[in-house]
Amino acid sequence: MKKIFTLCLLLGALNIQAQFVDFGAEYGMWKGDFAVGDINDDGYYDIIFSGEEDNATNPWHENGAIMLNDGKGNFVPQEGDRIIRMGKSGNIQFGDINGDGYLDVIFAGWGYNNTVGIALNDGHGVFTLADESLYPVNHAATVVSCGFADFNLDGLLDYYFFGNGVGNCIIYFQQPDGTFIPSTESFGSNNWVEPEVTVIDFDNDRYPDIYITCHSNDLGHKISALFKNDGFGKFNYFAGADIGSADINYYQANGTSSWGDINGDGFPDLLLNGDQPNGADGDGHFRVYKNVNGVSLQLQQEYTFLRQGSVGNGSSLVDWDNDGKLDFFIGGWNGSRQETSLYLGADPGAFSFTRSPLSDTYFLPGVSEEGYRLADLNNDGKVDLLFCGFGSIDRRVAGYILNQSPTASVPPAAPTNLNAKVDESDGVMVTFSWTAPASESGKQGTTYNLALKNTTTGKWFYNPMAVVGGEKNGWRKIAGRMGNVFYNKAFELYDLPEGNYEWTVQAINGAFIGGAFADIQKFTIGNPSNINKINVYKPAVSTIGNKLEIKGDAGVNQSLTVYGISGITLASQTFSGNTEIELPSGVYVIELVKADSAPFRTKILVK
Repeated sequence: MKKIFTLCLLLGALNIQAQFVDFGAEYGMWKGDFAVGDINDDGYYDIIFSGEEDNATNPWHENGAIMLNDGKGNFVPQEGDRIIRMGKSGNIQFGDINGDGYLDVIFAGWGYNNTVGIALNDGHGVFTLADESLYPVNHAATVVSCGFADFNLDGLLDYYFFGNGVGNCIIYFQQPDGTFIPSTESFGSNNWVEPEVTVIDFDNDRYPDIYITCHSNDLGHKISALFKNDGFGKFNYFAGADIGSADINYYQANGTSSWGDINGDGFPDLLLNGDQPNGADGDGHFRVYKNVNGVSLQLQQEYTFLRQGSVGNGSSLVDWDNDGKLDFFIGGWNGSRQETSLYLGADPGAFSFTRSPLSDTYFLPGVSEEGYRLADLNNDGKVDLLFCGFGSIDRRVAGYILNQSPTASVPPAAPTNLNAKVDESDGVMVTFSWTAPASESGKQGTTYNLALKNTTTGKWFYNPMAVVGGEKNGWRKIAGRMGNVFYNKAFELYDLPEGNYEWTVQAINGAFIGGAFADIQKFTIGNPSNINKINVYKPAVSTIGNKLEIKGDAGVNQSLTVYGISGITLASQTFSGNTEIELPSGVYVIELVKADSAPFRTKILVK
């Protein structure tokens, strides 16, 4: 019997307080992560989560689920075995790695068979593990960070897996033919332990940088450091953001770095927590730093005491109460119990925050070894909080609370004055620019989301993971993330291939709510008439009884793969023309591949 989790609230008669919606002891976990997105393209958010289970016989056992939203406020666990199992202290993140328009997943963690991987989405919310000969994976003993980004600005999504030890911090650069080349040039020589990675454009130079917190075996202490991108995907240590240069104990790791424009100057500021070097007294401090025009980080506020006790996902900057100012969540052990706290933005210019009196009563329970993610789960315009960890109810928990702020978020207006300048004089460079919407004046945390598609081939180069045009224009298919070009209002891409292109951009506010996309713009590179469009292979697929029958192209070699609903490969064969295969009763996903054609995938029912 399917277990259903309903978006319901128990409201106090006088002081309205949201109660914790618990996924149940069977899903309890700590040191975990959530990814929230519309994986089956039905217009509702689904939830993927994974972490470490409380299991006395196997203390490193993984726990988690894929919860499908039925559109009526219920979350129903997806049936079948899961392939997205990150274990503890890792990441789960969405991205369209192959440009087919669907939400794929990258995941990593440790303690569960060293599970890392890329899971490809068939468009119906069914994931299959990507072929590692095409999508290589770092199988080092401990990989705790992973994610997607276009590091070398060629419009193709790259990815990274960072783990312990020399040679285990790897970036995989996508090539024009869709293959990936691993590189340890920037980080391979570092001997790091539990490197937490955050991708952020620190100085608005349009290049995504990398911020690292970890223990450095080379230096013998923890570090918090920024590595700047040179525009070609090569990263160099940036001394300007060194927060420990005056006092080594200001370095922090085994915690979280969260970024957001707190004072509204257009540069991302830093909220940092974690343990400090050599067991310093500041092990539970958390600090707010001002980004000074992309040149340096300057300490503004220091708070104590909450000790996270794990790596990543333990804090978040967000406009929780929708007043245009950034607030933040943070949790951990406060010296006597687990706690989840909300700090509301007071004076953005002074970087001051006030701990909400709701912190002691609004969230049940408090957690340490926590993982937090934000998403508007019930589509009321107010971002909600998912969290896991060791709870003050004396067990590991996973669940969420709904935001009871009186005011809903107002989505931003569309950016204006869109312009794309194509320069083919020396290679190809396309410069995109736009003007911020007036609706965001005086508000903090506004970022931008670029949509770019080669309509000649049908490939997405920058999939905004949001609805472009139509009735739901601007609705984000993923939740709780900045836009893909951060705070920039201009952006450059290099070496885009020939083709006709469509592009547009949206603003995303401090509550991570997306506004409408601007009207679609077009440009052309080269001579698209020379390009053969991707052929679409559409064989005839049918089932009769327990037999799957396929009628393909006569005399042409094709390959068939049959997957279970959870993405596990059940059968495969190569054939010419037609084929048939017997299958037990059940639901399956089949993939057919023919040379020079895009793969054909469909879901079938065998009775």
